[in-house]
Amino acid sequence: MSRVWREIADPKKHIDYMSTQNEGGVPVDASRDNLIEKWVYFADVCNFTFQFASTYQVQECKEYFLKSVHTSTREEGHDLEHYWHPWYSKLPKGINKGVKREKVVKALDNILSKWGNP
Repeated sequence: MSRVWREIADPKKHIDYMSTQNEGGVPVDASRDNLIEKWVYFADVCNFTFQFASTYQVQECKEYFLKSVHTSTREEGHDLEHYWHPWYSKLPKGINKGVKREKVVKALDNILSKWGNP
């Protein structure tokens, strides 16, 4: 059973893994205005917790998981191979195949239906 939720963005607590290729991600941006809440979205699926800094990232992840065949993650020109992988190459093994992939897409759809498409 998957679980989805959101929290108010806190740079001390939340990390944005998708907008950078740095190994540890970067802190999320807090809201510039106290009256406008910035959210971080979560999906706990198949013993893995996805964390998104925006609904755009949720949509990007959903598009990735809708594809059953993915291109190579190898990129030319990076000597430090452990620090330059995109977010999707750091996913747990097997999560983008079969029933697990369908569960992830369903959880991402749940986030988008609850809190809006980008």
